[in-house]
Amino acid sequence: MRNTGGKLLLDALEIHWRQYRKRLKACRQTASEDNVHELRVNTRRLLALIELLHALGPQPSLLSIRKALKKQLDGFDELRDTQVMLFEAAKTLPRLPELEPFLAHMHHCEQRLLLENRSFIASLYQPKLRRKLKKAGKYIADIDFKQTLPSAIDGIYGLVINRYEALDPTIPASIHHLRIAVKKLRYTLLATQCLDSTLAEPDSSLLKSQLTRMGDIQNSVVMLQTLELFFQYQIPTAIEQYYRQQQQELIDSFMACCSEILAFRHAPQNDRNRAFESA
Repeated sequence: MRNTGGKLLLDALEIHWRQYRKRLKACRQTASEDNVHELRVNTRRLLALIELLHALGPQPSLLSIRKALKKQLDGFDELRDTQVMLFEAAKTLPRLPELEPFLAHMHHCEQRLLLENRSFIASLYQPKLRRKLKKAGKYIADIDFKQTLPSAIDGIYGLVINRYEALDPTIPASIHHLRIAVKKLRYTLLATQCLDSTLAEPDSSLLKSQLTRMGDIQNSVVMLQTLELFFQYQIPTAIEQYYRQQQQELIDSFMACCSEILAFRHAPQNDRNRAFESA
């Protein structure tokens, strides 16, 4: 007889798949900024569950699904960055009128990317992805996650610890690397809520606030890099000073409270194991 743990994993996979399909359908109807954002979020949740399932029971079909979902996420990056910079430039224009040509350029880029993304979104759903999920489900049904899931989450958190220890406030890239690891941990915790809602909620909420801080820093990095390219590495002094100062303030604010990320570490593994006893 198959274990109930495998059944819960299959149910979780089906829930995440339906949510992903729902957001994709909405995005196809109207590729608004909100719809694209929701699609990205639900794709990340499905991707996190796929990666977790692969950690619990490795199989080639899960790696293939992961690759397809990752490619989908990457396809939205340029539009997302452009819209963030467009909002930032428009907000700051009254203070820095030198941004006006850059703002016009960002408007042009957004319109181009919105057109390109319509065809990209239309191509996202492929029947073979669903078939691969069904194939993976045959193996998932035999997984007993109660013993292996806490260890898998600890393994993902180990990457967070490694990148936290490598943090260097003078190197924004080190913050971005930590952000990627924390994001993976957060979405993994959210994915496990389908199995036990008591496990993920507190930790996920804490991680979300830190991800927002690190995301703001990465946005400032992208903004400065794009400004350098647009102004051909001769950014007007007022603009450069403003965004350099903004970035430093964001980094200082994050470094002052980044140790909160370690809160999850203080929960003993045995306590996390007990969270699954009722699953």
